[in-house]
Amino acid sequence: MTRRELASLCGGVLLESRARGAGRPVLSTPEERAAYLRTMLEALCTRIGPRPSPSKGYDAGAALIEREMKRFLPRVARDSFPVTGWEAVGEAQFRVGGRPLETYIAENSPATPPDGVRGRLRKAGLYEIVEPASGEVLARAGISEFGRAIASSHSGRDKVPLFNLGRQDVELLDRAAQEGAAAEARAAVRWIHGARTGNVAGTLPGASREEILFVAHADTKYNTPGANDNAASMICLLLLAQAMPAARPRRTVTFLATAAEERGYQGAKHYAAVRREKGTLGDIKVCINLDSLTYGPNLQIATRDEALARMILDVHRDLGLQSKPKVLHQDDTMDSAPFLAAGARTVHLNSRGDDARTLPLWHRPEDRPETVKPEFIEQSFRVLMELCARLQAAERLA
Repeated sequence: MTRRELASLCGGVLLESRARGAGRPVLSTPEERAAYLRTMLEALCTRIGPRPSPSKGYDAGAALIEREMKRFLPRVARDSFPVTGWEAVGEAQFRVGGRPLETYIAENSPATPPDGVRGRLRKAGLYEIVEPASGEVLARAGISEFGRAIASSHSGRDKVPLFNLGRQDVELLDRAAQEGAAAEARAAVRWIHGARTGNVAGTLPGASREEILFVAHADTKYNTPGANDNAASMICLLLLAQAMPAARPRRTVTFLATAAEERGYQGAKHYAAVRREKGTLGDIKVCINLDSLTYGPNLQIATRDEALARMILDVHRDLGLQSKPKVLHQDDTMDSAPFLAAGARTVHLNSRGDDARTLPLWHRPEDRPETVKPEFIEQSFRVLMELCARLQAAERLA
């Protein structure tokens, strides 16, 4: 992607309100950070749109993130790896008793035959379309956790196509399953072998090899622009990068935008594997995973590291914030998991508190920039900047 194309994605707006060093931008006020958030959301979510990994949309988003990191950080690198691409072709269909229901085919799901599948509906945990004579399962359908149909994920454990349906249709589905009503489904997909995707990592080298790693995934499901999941958190990561002190820190800080989080956390796993091969994975002492920080004002702190959780709560208290953070005493099974396995202290930060408005946006087309509340990102930015400062000042990280 050319510099001109990247500038066009951002509408030509480069928010360099003040300069430090060699043209390094500084966003020093909440208003400037909110303006940067709006600009980047517009570029990523509106101008580019959905950014599943791998895809042209993802590549455009990653190029934009890389450009921004290069404005803020002295060392930035792409981390490319092979992946099998998957695309939904056209709109999926799911009918019960002749009635069409809103649906999406699950990401990585096999397709149906070209003319679809037809049978009887039954409920066996998931809803299933079965062949009446043999009982063979022809298709399955799950229900969205929060509202209308979403793009879920196929486990890959079998070749049965998987669909997702909305909660609004549960009563109809239950009645139809009890009656063994006729049901049909159809979806076409395309597999792309030999595709590649990649992470973007920017580093501020420190005086020691000890490293603090911030992670946010840069990809989306195929059906959503992903403003809350996870563009806003990704932009928060960029805001942290630009706000790092110009002086060399005591400990190295790395900002990692991962690919393929929505496809089994492949980007984080690959980055950890590369660091292991280089012999530097053990340098990562703390990993902080940022995911959907705009679902509400209340941080959800998932970690079994009691000292790290307490440090975040102390930061929250000392900043005088009025929201209500909650510690979930569990380890992250997502993007920070490979770093936890390597011995790093990890925490996964999410948010809640605006649930009725924001959770139904999850993996939906409606997850657009106008649904993001900048004050949620500003609060997370403040907490994370102070957390990083305290980690830098700590006598020991491990």
